[in-house]
Amino acid sequence: MKSIKEVINNKLASIELDKSVRTDDRIEATYNAHPNLRRIDIDIVNVRSARLISVMEGDQAPLPALNKREDDLREERANYLKANNIRPDFDKPWVSCENCMDTGFVTSYDGRKAVCMSCMMEAVKETFDESGMKDFDTYTPKGFKLDYFGNNKRKKQYDGLRNLIEGKADSSKVSLLTGGSQTGKTFLAVVSCKYAIFQGKSAQYIKADSVQYFTSEELDELKDYDYVVIDDYSSEVTLGYKSASSIHNLLEARSAKSKPTVVVTGTEKESLVANSDERISSILSRATVL
Repeated sequence: MKSIKEVINNKLASIELDKSVRTDDRIEATYNAHPNLRRIDIDIVNVRSARLISVMEGDQAPLPALNKREDDLREERANYLKANNIRPDFDKPWVSCENCMDTGFVTSYDGRKAVCMSCMMEAVKETFDESGMKDFDTYTPKGFKLDYFGNNKRKKQYDGLRNLIEGKADSSKVSLLTGGSQTGKTFLAVVSCKYAIFQGKSAQYIKADSVQYFTSEELDELKDYDYVVIDDYSSEVTLGYKSASSIHNLLEARSAKSKPTVVVTGTEKESLVANSDERISSILSRATVL
């Protein structure tokens, strides 16, 4: 598993390395085309070295002349750059993405941080795959219709999920996303996970029957994720001891840390509480139905 921040950090490290190589190449190409500029910059370095030596040796006498010499060289350099239409920052790394200034994140219109879509789309897609959504490429916010069923239930559920992700709702309780067969629960669950990732949050989509196969290290990592969706939950999933124990530990830890967790199910809350493993029933009895 990798969160969006981890993937972006890896991408940024690659970008910085590429910028460094391109900067070195650009400096050498510029100097080769403008030997006088190379000479000026070498003279500036020599003057600064001489001044440093004077300071270290406690000899103040040469400093005024050295300072004057550097000022003259800097003025000569500025004039040369302007006359030859050379960018003053030719010897500095250039920003690759003007939108995020190579941070990987931008600020949305309402002041929230979001992933930069101009340069980090590849990182987002990689994170989707790492977050359990490799098989859901077609499940996108763009293709999601709030009024698909002709009522406002879907919009209400979607708004509830967004409020959880944005920290506007109580996340100390598990949230239940319920609905009958073919009502788009999985679509909505996946879209909410993708939305969380777009917001720069660590999110994971998992099937309830797969939780038992997670390692203890993976479960510990999930306990701290910003947003977790457990899909296809039913009381039957908790019949196995390992499955029940894993799900209970995950739900309990995340509730204690007020980390938003959504359980997606086709069963009504009352039935889940009555038939699930006793430890999980206790948590689900306090759950909020979206």
